[in-house]
Amino acid sequence: MQIMNRPAPSVPTADIPVEAMLAEVRKPLGPVWWSVFLASALLAAWGIGWSSWRIAAEGVGVLGVNNNVVWGLDIVHFVFWIGLGHAGTLISAVLLLTRQSWRSPIARGAEQMTLCAVICAAVFPVVHVGRVWMAWMASPLPEVSGIWPDMASPLMWDVMAVSTYFLLSLLYWYIGLVPDFALLRDCCKGRLRRRYGWLALGWQGTGRQWRAYEKASLLFAVILTPLVVSVHSVVSFDFSVTQVPGWHQSIFPPYFVGGAILSGMAMVQLILLGVRRLMAGSGVRRAVTPAILDLSSRFVLALSLVMGAMYLWEHLAAILNGGSPEPFPGRNPVNAVFLIVMVAGNVALPQLFWFRSLRTNRWVIAAVALGVLAGMWMERFWIVVNSLKASLLAANIGEYFPSVTDLAMMAGSVGLFMALYMALVRVAPFFSLCDVREQQSLNKEGGA
Repeated sequence: MQIMNRPAPSVPTADIPVEAMLAEVRKPLGPVWWSVFLASALLAAWGIGWSSWRIAAEGVGVLGVNNNVVWGLDIVHFVFWIGLGHAGTLISAVLLLTRQSWRSPIARGAEQMTLCAVICAAVFPVVHVGRVWMAWMASPLPEVSGIWPDMASPLMWDVMAVSTYFLLSLLYWYIGLVPDFALLRDCCKGRLRRRYGWLALGWQGTGRQWRAYEKASLLFAVILTPLVVSVHSVVSFDFSVTQVPGWHQSIFPPYFVGGAILSGMAMVQLILLGVRRLMAGSGVRRAVTPAILDLSSRFVLALSLVMGAMYLWEHLAAILNGGSPEPFPGRNPVNAVFLIVMVAGNVALPQLFWFRSLRTNRWVIAAVALGVLAGMWMERFWIVVNSLKASLLAANIGEYFPSVTDLAMMAGSVGLFMALYMALVRVAPFFSLCDVREQQSLNKEGGA
């Protein structure tokens, strides 16, 4: 783990033009942006809207699930998206608590990834229950529904944990934006000035306001760091508290948390590369330096080693207890394609980052990040579907084939994520401009 113990290289924020970043938010939307945004929104409307209508009208039989495999791609995507969502705020909060100088260029992007991914994840359990219009009964409203939700149900664990996490993440993201909204208020005119004025909450940049801002940011970071671990552990309890072979394992909480952080950092890298390409004129390219890419690649490398250790631990624990020597016992029949993609994407491919020249190569970073995301998706499918396909009773061994509705939901979630993220990038600066200006002032004082 020596790769994470070296001092973090300083981030050259003095050259980042704050005015150009403000102009990026205020400039008119071009045809490229509108084309990609409308394509993403239409994909989300078709995939999620059409699928939800079919499930509500005809029932969950339109999905690929059956009596043996009762959870299919919907739950696979729920776990996948919620993992991405949990990682974003955790990365930002940990870097804030440890006072890392490379936090500013990636924190805002990670926090926005959290909000978009949690919204995408929330769609799947709501739709998967079939009677979509009854989802409100999961809320604790006994005076209206006449009943109290069953808190012994894992579904309720997810509702309470994910809703609490989303609310706190939203507040954490918004608090960090208040000074930036004040900057936008001061450089805009007309209706934009009034809108950003409402969002700025009367911010004037006084010493008292800055002290309150710093205390609130640290308080939310302290709360969210253990909350992320506990919430994603609750998601793993949906599986580990059952008696299904391949699920009933005490390793699942750290297993899920480690995989979530790994996939989240991989998605952050893809976002950085994409925004760096599309917003080159606003100074983003100069902000996302090779030093930032190098540090994020080290992060991915360290987490891939953690996941490799967990895969080995799960396999050896079964052997030492007299179980089957097959890889990942309980999730059978073993599918070589899933196994190869999962291990190669999550463990083998990130080993390229041992070489510094590859840690800063954007094509290598993109390939490794896509490999990690594919591997984590395969892992989720492996856990959810292959465990249900296997059974201690031969009569209960079943097959699973996703339907068109499943695939439409999958495509719709990707479109929803892209549309939401593009909208957030246009509403707020991609970087924390107050952090950039603070670092510039410190650099000037140091030079003086």
